[in-house]
Amino acid sequence: MFENPNKLILARPILLVILVVALGACTSEESEQVIAEGSSVVIGLLGEPKTLNPLVATSAHSQDIINLLFQKLMVEQEDFLTFTPALAERWSFSEDSLSITFFLSKNAVWQDGEPISSADIRFTWRMQTDTLSAWAGRNLKEKITDVEVVDDHTVVFHFSSRYPYQLMDANDGVILPRHILEKVPREAIRTSDFGRNPVGNGPYRLARWVPGQYIELVRNPSFFIKGQPYLDRVVFRIVPDITNLVTQLKAGEIDCLESIPTDAIDELKSDYPDVNLYHYRSRSMSFIVWNLQNELFAHREVRHALAMAINAPEIIETLWGGMAEVSDSPMHPMLWAHDPKMSTIPFDPDRSIEILAGLGWSDTDGDGVLDKGGRAFEFEMTTNQGIQVRADVMTMVQEYLRRIGVKVNARILEWNTFIDGVVKGNFESCVLGWKVSTRADLSNFWHSTATPPQGFNASRYKNPQADVLMERAKNAENANEARVLWYECQRIIYDDQPIFFLAVPHEVVGLARRYCDVRPNAQSFFVNLPRWRIDENCQ
Repeated sequence: MFENPNKLILARPILLVILVVALGACTSEESEQVIAEGSSVVIGLLGEPKTLNPLVATSAHSQDIINLLFQKLMVEQEDFLTFTPALAERWSFSEDSLSITFFLSKNAVWQDGEPISSADIRFTWRMQTDTLSAWAGRNLKEKITDVEVVDDHTVVFHFSSRYPYQLMDANDGVILPRHILEKVPREAIRTSDFGRNPVGNGPYRLARWVPGQYIELVRNPSFFIKGQPYLDRVVFRIVPDITNLVTQLKAGEIDCLESIPTDAIDELKSDYPDVNLYHYRSRSMSFIVWNLQNELFAHREVRHALAMAINAPEIIETLWGGMAEVSDSPMHPMLWAHDPKMSTIPFDPDRSIEILAGLGWSDTDGDGVLDKGGRAFEFEMTTNQGIQVRADVMTMVQEYLRRIGVKVNARILEWNTFIDGVVKGNFESCVLGWKVSTRADLSNFWHSTATPPQGFNASRYKNPQADVLMERAKNAENANEARVLWYECQRIIYDDQPIFFLAVPHEVVGLARRYCDVRPNAQSFFVNLPRWRIDENCQ
């Protein structure tokens, strides 16, 4: 999924170690105590979600909010292998493992009081796989051949073959309200009012959305899990400036802020004891996208030359202060299918100049910019406003490329304008990030059919050999067979350099110390927010 300012969402890793840097989380057991009426948390957001329609939302921040408004069949655990009940109380595989039967909670209702039934599960699957609704995770459902309604609370998922991710794929995506959305023409689903006024089944419901200011969620009184959520209100305050957000965190005007800038970490640790810092390796990846539809970037050798001209370790040390690692693959290093023997393209600007000269690029008019056939090697690079590190990446890359005779015109755009251009392909290059899901799968980012909005292939990359390997890896019956195929596939993609693989950032999140039972994992910092509680003595 494309990460909204702080973070561009979707794939899934096997292991995550979370380090609580300032003795962050209270370790008390899950509490049934009643939280004082009016308890709340205010979370700072750099960018405003465009929609809260689960079929349309593409930003990580949108998904965090959606996961508080809607439920899935199961709750994925932090080992990314096992699940606990949510809307489904229990489930079982058939003897041949080609079907899974889910038994739904009879207490679960939509926030308008309508019961949740198996018909909602089948309707959700149909919408997720519908070409008009164009859900970005549609490929995750491609091996589900049918969702059979047995009775109101029993539903069976049928699969075309056995494979390791059957439970994950059945569970992916929140459940949608059939009684509301079936009245909306399929072609209008993406633009319907549901995106601004969702009716969910989760622990919270949308109370108000003041554009450009905040999104307020309040406790859903009809939530089927007794006693949850513990906090009455969750407010997402929209402030499109990271420095302002850090100031508000220090002043207690917001309680929580993701992606703390590296230059603010030491001060927060030493001077603000009421703020806990949580530090862990994130699921994010940062990179520079080359739009391969632009003839400047059409040739692999040109992209290699650009990669050799950019000093990734220097960027990481300068801008992330070491709180990131060099990206060496399209597969996130936390995923079991990442090839540990991957190596990066070396920083070698002299070789870069040689490659471009061999392709006919030279400075014929002495203006310091390479040209060929009357066209200067000049292009625009964009990113979103509000997060300084991306703007600084552009500045450093602009200088690196200037040294080899390539002119970059940097431009910063408002988030929704920026991401709209990426989705429509109306850009030349951009600094971007995405947050992978917990499944080892490259197809949603790199398959030729995954161009936005059907997927997140922002560079418009196409390689038939990579497509075949992705298909074979997804159809593998076991992880060992799939691993060999993913190794080969990621090497092909990396060697093609459709993007400049820059960094795998670490996540640092600030949260007021009074919040206890905060247990983030790689899925989201807010994965167990319904169980957060306030205790002024929390350590």
